[in-house]
Amino acid sequence: MRASAQVRTKIRSTSLLAAAAAMALLTGLTACASSSTSTPAAGSSSAAASSSAASSSAASSTAGSATGSAGGSAAAPDGLVGTTFVATEVTGSRSIAPGSMIKLTVVDDQRLSATAGCNTMNGAYTITGDVLSAPLMASTMMACMGDGVMEQETWFAAFLASSPTYTYVDGVLTLTNGTDTVTFGVAPSGAAAVEGTGWKLTDLISVSGSTVAAVDPSLSAWIRFNAGEVAYNNSCNLGGGSAEIGDADITFGAMRSTLIFCDGPSGALETVMNAILQGVTPYEVTTDPSGTRLKIMSTDGVTGLWFVADPTVGADAFAAATGSATATSSG
Repeated sequence: MRASAQVRTKIRSTSLLAAAAAMALLTGLTACASSSTSTPAAGSSSAAASSSAASSSAASSTAGSATGSAGGSAAAPDGLVGTTFVATEVTGSRSIAPGSMIKLTVVDDQRLSATAGCNTMNGAYTITGDVLSAPLMASTMMACMGDGVMEQETWFAAFLASSPTYTYVDGVLTLTNGTDTVTFGVAPSGAAAVEGTGWKLTDLISVSGSTVAAVDPSLSAWIRFNAGEVAYNNSCNLGGGSAEIGDADITFGAMRSTLIFCDGPSGALETVMNAILQGVTPYEVTTDPSGTRLKIMSTDGVTGLWFVADPTVGADAFAAATGSATATSSG
């Protein structure tokens, strides 16, 4: 048994070393390296985060009434606390910016977290009757790309500060201030957040997430999940296997793959993907101006993969994958 364990450990170490070498090759081939990851985890905020100009401006007209009613603030209704909501519709003076997502998390009876497409906002809120007020939301201060995203963030901070009334019925949260109305549904989580679309590989994460390198656009790699199974294209071979999706981790089982030999960037990318997509891997689904993003980190948390949702990739993967794989690895 000890000898078997030593063999598995040696194989795993060899795989990780090969992946590291492949990652270095791919990083050296791209000119799109960045010094930091592009999408912060939901709810994160730097210690130096400050209120946005729009939030501060809106707070000047509402802070007095919010402070005055704080003593009579009621607890959030059952089902709100600890729940993340995603806007399904905005009506009134504007609509949801293309390719973006508005999220609102009721952290506890006192704090909200929100994002309107790029930066993360956090702050205190009160509920008085059917009025919700969050007059001072602190925000991260990243410059954001995307049509209308910065304007949407400014508007949403002011909207939360405007003391909108709310209703919460059967999982649907509606906020309105008389000018604009935002309708939210409960954000999908676990398998519901990952399945139902394909995910196109866009970036490689290395050095525990501190650097990100864009994947060469000439390489096509993707992953797709369905009912406990995964299918993928690592730019060289097609493969698949079992994948159990939890709330924070994906557990990959034995993988089967076609056996095409690839060298150069395609072969290097295959090595990286094969090394990461095995065992128990942390993941998160976020949003930024480029769309909905999926980040999968390696078991040791050192390397990872960034994907963007793309319903066209792997659309027929499960219909076609009925047993053509010719190789199996236990990871």
